[in-house]
Amino acid sequence: MQQLFTTAILIITIITGAIADITMTGDARVRPRLDIVDLGSYGNRTDNIYYFYRARLNVAADIGDGYYFKTKLGYNGAANFAKFGTGTKPIASISLASAGRSPLSFMEVYFGHQSKTYGWAAGIIPVPHNPLLDMHFYPGKMANIPWLLYNNASASGFNFNYMLAGGKFDIKVLVDNNDGVKVSSDGDVIDSLTATDQYSLDASYSMSVGGVKVTPQFLMTMADEGDPAPLTYGAAMALPKVAGFGASAYFGMTNQNADETEAYTGWIARAKLAGKLGPGALTAWYDMATYTPDADGLEPTMTTFMWISYTYALHKSDKGAVTLAPTYRLYTQKTEGSLDYARTNIELTTQITFK
Repeated sequence: MQQLFTTAILIITIITGAIADITMTGDARVRPRLDIVDLGSYGNRTDNIYYFYRARLNVAADIGDGYYFKTKLGYNGAANFAKFGTGTKPIASISLASAGRSPLSFMEVYFGHQSKTYGWAAGIIPVPHNPLLDMHFYPGKMANIPWLLYNNASASGFNFNYMLAGGKFDIKVLVDNNDGVKVSSDGDVIDSLTATDQYSLDASYSMSVGGVKVTPQFLMTMADEGDPAPLTYGAAMALPKVAGFGASAYFGMTNQNADETEAYTGWIARAKLAGKLGPGALTAWYDMATYTPDADGLEPTMTTFMWISYTYALHKSDKGAVTLAPTYRLYTQKTEGSLDYARTNIELTTQITFK
């Protein structure tokens, strides 16, 4: 009995000490959506109403002197959202499709060190979304925020940052795949020195020029001969706020020269406006992009994407907030002679955040 009591006291002491260094934050959303898809002269129009939900928990542990551990728990679906309702892909086969439950995953899990001058991290690290990542990894869908949707703004890899000449230099090495050595159809190793692993380098430098924040960015994929290995470069620019609104822009270009059937060029541009409007906040941006295959007989695909949302706080305190955000999104893709696609999403995001 005394041993049990001592053990209980020890466990309570350990837990209490650990909690003192651990912080937890999170958010939850429910999002009804009207989804309208119009294939123009190449198909029909469909209208659908369905519902999404999302819940995420962030846990951070500070062990002193700049060393930390962080993780994010959530559903590994598009943008962490799970869809509930009938459909061909219910979330959970053990329940009714209309009552599907999403599984839980480590969306981020990494540790590292951060000081005033430099930092590093390793694991499933956060890789904040921007149009250049969309274009580099998803050239055929580049204007539909695919990095946020499909990668959930994170990736396996390593990150290093350093304050240099008044700006911040950041470099990430992302592990695109980790398949190991090449093997033949019968399972024998073809070349023990030749790996099929693939990595991407993401480098950026943020600096302020006359009150304007400028961030050049460079992405390069390193892969085996014949495998996709695009090269992407561009920059972001953020202007000082005027009347409570901030304007920003992106421009980038990409190309790949793997072979004639996979080679392509592309570009993307984004203009964005965000700021206070009345009792809430308005966010709007517009993307234009072009993907051009380098092959005879293939036409370029032109893409646009428009996002307009207004966020209103029903409740806000030091402990969190409850917000409503009606949102309008319009995505179009056009290829001469083969594609005329338009998708409209009208939705209402209800969210609670806590800290």
